[in-house]
Amino acid sequence: MKVVVYEKNFENFFPLINLYPQFDLRIGMKTIAEHISYHFPDAQIIYMARDLFKIRQIDPKGCTLYLSSQSIITQKIAVPKEEVKLQIDGKVVGFVKHRPPFPKSIKDIDAASRNIRGRKRISGYLLNNLWDLIKYSQKVLTYHYKIRGGRRKKLKGIYIIGNKRNLRVAQGAVIHKYVTMDVSDGPVYIDRNAVIRPFTTIVGPCYIGPGSIIDRAKIAKSSIGPMCRIGGEVESSIFQGYSNKYHEGFIGHSFIGEWVNLGALTTNSDLKNSYGSVRLKIGRKEKDAGMMKLGCFIGDHTKTGIGTLIPTGAVIGSFVNFFGGGMMPRYVPCFKWLTVTKEEDYQLSKAIETAKVVMKRRNIRMLKQYENLIRVNHKWRNLW
Repeated sequence: MKVVVYEKNFENFFPLINLYPQFDLRIGMKTIAEHISYHFPDAQIIYMARDLFKIRQIDPKGCTLYLSSQSIITQKIAVPKEEVKLQIDGKVVGFVKHRPPFPKSIKDIDAASRNIRGRKRISGYLLNNLWDLIKYSQKVLTYHYKIRGGRRKKLKGIYIIGNKRNLRVAQGAVIHKYVTMDVSDGPVYIDRNAVIRPFTTIVGPCYIGPGSIIDRAKIAKSSIGPMCRIGGEVESSIFQGYSNKYHEGFIGHSFIGEWVNLGALTTNSDLKNSYGSVRLKIGRKEKDAGMMKLGCFIGDHTKTGIGTLIPTGAVIGSFVNFFGGGMMPRYVPCFKWLTVTKEEDYQLSKAIETAKVVMKRRNIRMLKQYENLIRVNHKWRNLW
């Protein structure tokens, strides 16, 4: 059997997916692609994305399950012998095909789905918009902890609140003395080669990714991707990976992309003074998220200077540089240099040059394909 994972309604997830496909977004302890692969260990997984990612064309034959990367399934799907649509909460998230024609591109998906009459309900969560990553993050993190194996490493000199079975530490991870792990409200997983330095408190459910360093921080109910540097306070947030928030400051109910650097005392608001529902601007439309607590969404390679304040429901593009301190706008397009009083475009050549330097600091060389993605996004910088 083949499983085709395809992007769906990806326009609702900009600017987070400017430089990688929707199925590479992180939620819980995994990316969406990793999550789906876990549930189909014996299947051939094929990915279908926007043309700019240049993923090779597919030619599925025989029994093929198509699954949207909006779906976070929480069960292994028993594939029926008949062709059916797959639904979560009454919304179509994929389908099963046994007979040709088999969709070979994203544009063929909807037409193929419309021609299928049968329906099959599956359990899971549906990601309609970028804020759903925050809405379901803790539930998915707890689910990942339950399905993920691993031994429990013996630890000395740390204080554990709650059942020790809710704490797992992978081989190669280092946890110093004077660290508090609160697993009374959810599990904590420290992945391989992560380092937790003294006077850190981690409150579950929480995930610390491979190679990340946590230094004198309080991290609660969050997912920290690989190779991050985190200090200060983080609550109910996701760091995609390779990003820095090394100093004091607060990030809450937010999604931080890759290669982001948050300067000292950078702090976001995640609650309106009115305690009302938070609205976000996605593209050219403003939408009500239906959530009282919601912070900011920051695209890749964005940087904030010291003393930056980020308002509730802010959406900040890729390659944004805000400096001089003070309150950022709620909405900032990609490739901008700005302060509270002025704004100018970020030159493409300088953006690429700086990104290469930043990535080299993590021993990663920028590939030509990645550079081309940056150039394409620069052309589209005013379209979302």
